[in-house]
Amino acid sequence: MGPSRLEVNLRRLLLQCELRAKENFQTDWRLDKYIGTLDEMLRNLQCMPNKPPKETLGEYGRRVDFLKGLIHTQNLSTPEEKVVAAQLLQPGPSSSDVITKEIHQKTTSKYTEELREELFSSESDDPKSVRQRKGSKVSSGEDLDALLRHHHAMQEKIADDMLSLARNLKEQSYLASTIIKKDTEVVEKSGSLTDENFERLKLESARLEEHTRRAWRCWMWIMIAVVVIIFVNMVVFMKVMKKRS
Repeated sequence: MGPSRLEVNLRRLLLQCELRAKENFQTDWRLDKYIGTLDEMLRNLQCMPNKPPKETLGEYGRRVDFLKGLIHTQNLSTPEEKVVAAQLLQPGPSSSDVITKEIHQKTTSKYTEELREELFSSESDDPKSVRQRKGSKVSSGEDLDALLRHHHAMQEKIADDMLSLARNLKEQSYLASTIIKKDTEVVEKSGSLTDENFERLKLESARLEEHTRRAWRCWMWIMIAVVVIIFVNMVVFMKVMKKRS
């Protein structure tokens, strides 16, 4: 049996979103809405009785989660957060999609370049940093340690956010699997009831057929008896009329 219309539409929209993300997802405001539609279509596909295999659904889920993580990374406030989030945003280990890997490489390079530009601009344009370089007693080693501590704190914050996102995704996956399990039990129960009702209907049909056969036999014997009685009466009547004549 071929893929359903919902799965075909999911594939098309997923490919379209990946191509949009590859071109320039930061300026495409419709991509967020498309990803929301993808998430809803995937949930509906998981609840269908003729749903695809578990491996195929997992592949769709990883690709959708990658796009959702891409939008989440874009909405972060600082380049440091974006770089760390982009590094944590990896395609699925079993994914063979070249487009997804290209999007990940392009996104990581873009945010790394933004972080480098911000660091260089802050060092060259900030009057406070200029004064510090001219007359401050704070050494460059202490500045570097402060910057490293700041980056470390930002990485911990991003890691906490990603862990929270992973927990939410895990809870959603568990909820979806519970719903699918319940739906499967309902379908199996309905199938059992259907088989049971079919057997009962078959038994009742056999009983009705036997009852009809018996009723037909009964009416046949009644008709034979009536014919015999009429025949005997006619013979007697003919003899009586013959004697009178």
